[in-house]
Amino acid sequence: MEAASSPSDRRGGPPEARGGSPELLGDILRRVMRDVRPARGRRRDAILRAWEGAAGPEIAALTRPATLRQGVLTIEVRSAGLLHELRGFRQQELLDRFLEAAPEGRVRELRFRLGVF
Repeated sequence: MEAASSPSDRRGGPPEARGGSPELLGDILRRVMRDVRPARGRRRDAILRAWEGAAGPEIAALTRPATLRQGVLTIEVRSAGLLHELRGFRQQELLDRFLEAAPEGRVRELRFRLGVF
């Protein structure tokens, strides 16, 4: 009984590897990350603009959005005094203003932490 021939055998050439020729993993990752980076950068820029609009120029100059995880936007603050003010007295006001500037619903809470930048 004769073995069934593969499609590449019927074309007369050697069988080709699935997906083309081999590539280095580093090259593949660079290509993938290059494609992903613009979307992530646009999202980061939108958050930064919304924060600057909500916080105003004085507070924005002393703070920066650091992480967004599970709806919690963490803001890094340069000084302990400002950290205390934002946590204790301005958190809800800034969240409300942020949500006006970025109403897509990705942020549900603001957290502040001391940062070095």
